Amino acid sequence: MRIAGRPMPAQRTAAIVSFVAMCVAAAALAPAARSATATTTSEVVIERVAKPGTYAVVLAVTAPIAAETVSVFVAGEADDDISLSPGAGIILAFEPRVRRRTFRVRTVSTGAPATFSVASSLQKKQRIDPRVFSGGSGSETPNGIATGPTGATGATGATGPTGAVTETIVNPRSGPYTRLVWADEFNGPAATAPNPNNWTPDSYGGCGGGTLSTNTLNTANAELDGHGNLAITADGGPSYYSAQLDGAGHLSFEYGEIEARIKIPAGSGLCSAFWLLGDSSAPGSCWPTCGEIDVMEAISSTPDALYATLHGPVAGSDNFQQWQGLLDSPTPFSDGYHTYGLIWQPNLLTWTFDGVPYAEATPSSLPPGAQWVFSGHTFHIMLDLAVGGWPGAPAAGAPFPQTLDINWVRLYR
Repeated sequence: MRIAGRPMPAQRTAAIVSFVAMCVAAAALAPAARSATATTTSEVVIERVAKPGTYAVVLAVTAPIAAETVSVFVAGEADDDISLSPGAGIILAFEPRVRRRTFRVRTVSTGAPATFSVASSLQKKQRIDPRVFSGGSGSETPNGIATGPTGATGATGATGPTGAVTETIVNPRSGPYTRLVWADEFNGPAATAPNPNNWTPDSYGGCGGGTLSTNTLNTANAELDGHGNLAITADGGPSYYSAQLDGAGHLSFEYGEIEARIKIPAGSGLCSAFWLLGDSSAPGSCWPTCGEIDVMEAISSTPDALYATLHGPVAGSDNFQQWQGLLDSPTPFSDGYHTYGLIWQPNLLTWTFDGVPYAEATPSSLPPGAQWVFSGHTFHIMLDLAVGGWPGAPAAGAPFPQTLDINWVRLYR
């Protein structure tokens, strides 16, 4: 059972500090990266890019010593009057249209000079030809899963708890991960169930205490829309019904890069999530011992915030939350599709937004009494939309149904 996280200011600051170093180390993933200093008047940095286009830009402002207010301007987009407390920085996401081979980043601060880092990634075509898969001559099933040579180094063919064949992919221990080895593109006729070889609907799950929705096995709550998307729909009120899709017994993997392109609903009382759950070698759940990695968790009560969270064994925690990173935006994340990803290596987890790294966690990121359980065993994929719980109950008269749209899920080695 997934228990939603909560913001943790001290650990949020640690994530920001680590991002500043990571922007330099991850140059292959983030083509543009540099550090600069903002003054009490204005600081302008010119970022160079390979060519014009739409870019995802992530800017990390490190924690100030004293309270101050910062405004950030990126290629015509702005986030004004951000209040920063001592010891608490911020990570911001922008997605401007860059019309030349450079764009301008400008900061204005009311306090002492603030250090920041910028990383960006060109947004490219998102669809793939399902006949081309991992360099092989793959085939396509009616529901759009491209199958072909995976090049996996791990064992395959084990029987999972559903009776289906489990594919286990063990990827290299270090990246970069660029070769596609598994994908679900959600192609298929409208109102049909997602590929049963990839997903099983769960009748359990939620978003922490106070969850109001019941997950059903009904196709209407998790179906293909006929336009290349999986639609997970929450409906009802005062009794709410939704769905949780579980990859257990279908695909398990260790290390690599996992991504999903998702459009988050903008309603009220909603909790959207794309996450990984550790596999158990024995029947039944081993949560939290096997670990949980929330690649993307978003709640409608904070539409301009995105959460990256780790759950695992930790002394004194009621929801076993070990660490949390936070990405902010001047516009709601529900405004369009975005690609949420995780680069998983031994003792290093890196979260990405539209291809740009924004947070990382290592064993040293965890608090005292926490155990790192994110290396040395496989995880499987989970997708769900819940009502209530962490975001609270929907507002009176909030419109339903609400839909979480998933364009695709892809795994690279």
